[in-house]
Amino acid sequence: MIKNDISINKSDKENVMELTDLKVFLTVADQENFSKGADKLGYVQSNITNRIKKLESELEVTLFNRHPKGVSLTERGLIFYEHAASINKRVEEAIFAVREAENFGGKLAIGVVETLASNKFMNILSDFQKQHPNVSISLITGTSPKLLEMIQKYKLDAAFITGQTQTNLFEIEYTIQDVVSLVTKRGVKAEQTSKTWAVFPEGCPFRKVLVDWLDSNGEKPTNFIEVSTLDTLLNCVKSGLASAVLPVSVINKTQEIEFNSTPLPEDYRLMETHLVRRKDLATNKGLSSFIEKINKNKL
Repeated sequence: MIKNDISINKSDKENVMELTDLKVFLTVADQENFSKGADKLGYVQSNITNRIKKLESELEVTLFNRHPKGVSLTERGLIFYEHAASINKRVEEAIFAVREAENFGGKLAIGVVETLASNKFMNILSDFQKQHPNVSISLITGTSPKLLEMIQKYKLDAAFITGQTQTNLFEIEYTIQDVVSLVTKRGVKAEQTSKTWAVFPEGCPFRKVLVDWLDSNGEKPTNFIEVSTLDTLLNCVKSGLASAVLPVSVINKTQEIEFNSTPLPEDYRLMETHLVRRKDLATNKGLSSFIEKINKNKL
């Protein structure tokens, strides 16, 4: 008689971790709050709290620091987050891969720095959507550090980021080299440049170039107007309220009559923007087609 050495006792069955548990954990971690996590998932808070307690009991570690206003990940929680996010993403990829065998579709989350969200990029995206109407596109704008963090957390399939990137973690699929310029209102000479600067939030590489360039001239920027969109920034410059340091490509042909654009000195003149994705994830058909489209159309 052949004996089966593999058996599952009652306690093993009770300690089987479910994919739903991982989703609950990731959502609470992202929202930094049990109540907000429950609202996001459409559950009652007690359900979420009990699931997290069960998960911590199974792992025999504390995943969250509890605070009066919310929660934060412990050191062990941060480690678990990386693996849980990876598993969750791979399950999504597996589902999409099976569905793609019959129907080319699925979701595609792309991050874009504000300076790239130009008419040309939007036209390419529009053309891609017409060619692949079953692909659901999410477009997220943000600073390069924020977008890189989102890729690391498996929240983006790919992103356009400006400046240096970790080539050991990310695959660079496309690179744009742009000329960085001092942008002022039309008719304003370089020596008449406003000492007020319109800038994007901390983490924007063009903001850093501005600070470094002024520092090399013995100047310190004293007045920043921080904005979150390119349109608002350009309106600040067009009105004469502020000057800016930007890639010259953000000014399209119809806007050239409204701005002066003077390239910065050679040490600060060139900046690269890369389309990157995680190396450890295979590209699905949607992402592969998007990368191909970008390379073909040359941003």
